[in-house]
Amino acid sequence: MPGAKGSEAAVAATRKLLRTEQAKLRMLGAVLAAKVARWYQSPLSWRIAIGVVAALAGVGWRLIMPGLGADRPYVTYYLPILVASATGGAVSGLSALALCALAAHLWFAPLASLHDALSLATFLTTNVLIVGGAEIFQRTLTRLDNLETQRALERLAAINTQLVEQFGNVAAAAPGVVFSFRLDAAQRGSCPYVAENVRNVFGLPPEAIRFDTRPVFRRIDPADASRVNANFAASATHMTLLHEEFRYDHPSKGPIWLEIQARPVRQSDGSVVWHGYAQDITERKREEAARLEAERALELRVLELERVNDRLARFAYVASHDLQEPLRKVVAFAQLLDTAVAANNQKDIAYARDVMRASALRARELVDDLLTYSRIVDAPLKLQERDLREEIESALADLSEVIAESKAEIAIDVPPLKFIADPPQFARLMHNLVTNAIKFRRPGATAKITIAARREPDALTLSIADAGVGFEAKYAKAIFEPFKRLHGKAQYPGTGIGLAICKTIADRHGWTLTAESQPSQGATFHIVMPRTAQGRDTPRRTMG
Repeated sequence: MPGAKGSEAAVAATRKLLRTEQAKLRMLGAVLAAKVARWYQSPLSWRIAIGVVAALAGVGWRLIMPGLGADRPYVTYYLPILVASATGGAVSGLSALALCALAAHLWFAPLASLHDALSLATFLTTNVLIVGGAEIFQRTLTRLDNLETQRALERLAAINTQLVEQFGNVAAAAPGVVFSFRLDAAQRGSCPYVAENVRNVFGLPPEAIRFDTRPVFRRIDPADASRVNANFAASATHMTLLHEEFRYDHPSKGPIWLEIQARPVRQSDGSVVWHGYAQDITERKREEAARLEAERALELRVLELERVNDRLARFAYVASHDLQEPLRKVVAFAQLLDTAVAANNQKDIAYARDVMRASALRARELVDDLLTYSRIVDAPLKLQERDLREEIESALADLSEVIAESKAEIAIDVPPLKFIADPPQFARLMHNLVTNAIKFRRPGATAKITIAARREPDALTLSIADAGVGFEAKYAKAIFEPFKRLHGKAQYPGTGIGLAICKTIADRHGWTLTAESQPSQGATFHIVMPRTAQGRDTPRRTMG
C-alpha cells in the first residue's frame, strides 16, 4: 500500500542517517582519541606545564568567586585537575593537585581545625582517585590508538605487498626492465631495485648489479660511454629527464642497442636516484637503418634519373642533329641517282650509290651507338668484388687482335687490389679507353699506353696514359659529351660516343672520370674509385 511503502522508506532513510551520524561520531572520537593520546605521550615538561596551567586556572577561578564559603574551599579545583588528568595523565593531574592544595592551604583554607584537615584529606583522596581514573583512561586510549595504528600499518603493509607483487608481475611481463639506479656523493652506482627481466635486457643477474653497477657500465660501447656518463651528470645537476640510446655488449646476444628513460630524484643524503625503464631497441635501430638506407637509395636513384634524363636529352639532341647529315645525303643523292638513271650516266649512278651506301652505314652506326648508350644507361648494375689487375688483363685480352694489328705497346703497373664493379661494364670502360688511345696515336708512331693504379687513403685511382696526339685542356670536359668530336672523321673515324659511354659507366658506379692533356703530348684519363662506392641499383659496398 502507498502509506506502508512511505513509512518503510522513511524508516530506511532514518536508519541511513543514523548510520551516517554514528560513522561521523566514530571518526571524531578516533581523531580526538589520537590527539589525547599524543598529549599523554608528550614530553614530561609539557605534561607538568599542563598541570601548572590547570592549577592556575583553578586559583584564578577561586579568586573571581570570592563568595564561596569556608565550607567549600576546594570546589574550584576539581574541574581543572580533572581536565589536566584527562589530558596529560597522572603527571599533569598530580602536578595540578599539588599546586592547588598548596595554594588553598597558603591563601584560602589554612589548616586551623580538624575540620579543615578532614576537608583537605577528602580533597586529596577524591582527586587522587580522579587522577588514577584519568591515568587508566589515558592508558586505555593509548593502547587503543596503538592498536589502531598497528592495524593501519598492517593494512598498509598488506596493500604495499599486494602492490609490489602486482608491480613485479607487470615489470616481469614488460619487454624491458624497470629499475632504480642510485648514484651516491662518491659517484658509486647501485640498483636498489631492478626487475628480474634484467637478465634478458642486460644479460646480468639482479644480484650482480644491486650494490655495484660497474659491470653494466663496462659493457657500454666506448664510443657511447663518455656521452652516457656526461648525460647522467647533466641529469643529476639539473634534475631533468634522462633519455639515452647506446650500444651495449650483451654477454650472450653480442652488440645490441639499448634505450633508457629515467626521472631523477635527489635524496636527503645528497645522492640521486633515477627511476626508469630500459629496453632493447636493436630491431628498431635495424629498421631505422634500413629505412635510411632505402631513403638514401631512393635519393640516389632520383639523382641518377635526373642525370640520365639530362644525358638522354642532350644525347637525343646531338643524335638527331648528327643523324640529319647522312639522311640529308641519302635524300639528295637519291634525287641525283634518279637523274643519272634517266640519263643513263653510269659514273653519276656509281657515285650516288657509293655516297648513299656510306651515308646509310653512317646512320646505322649512329643508331647502333645510340642503342649501346641506352643499354648502358638502363641496364641494372650487378656489382661484384673483383681483382683490379685481373679485370684489366681480361679486358685487354678481348682487344688482342686490335692491339696486335696496331702494334701497340701496353704497360700494366697495377698491384693486386680489390674493387667493386659490374664486370661487363668495367670491361666496356677499359675497351673504349684503350681503343681511344690506340686510335689517336701520333701519325707514324707506335701507340704507347701505360695503365697504372695506386691506393690512396680514401680511394683507388686508375690511370690510362698514352703518348698520342692529345687535345687542348679546354676540351677536357667536352670530350665526354655524346658525339663530340675534336678531329675530322676522315682522319679519325668514329661517332664520338665512346668517351660518353665511359663517363656514364663511371657515374653509375659512383666513380669520377677526368682527363688531362696537351696537344701532341698525349692524354691521361683518371678513374677515381672511392673506398665506399655505391651503384645506382645496389646497396652500399666497400672497396679495399
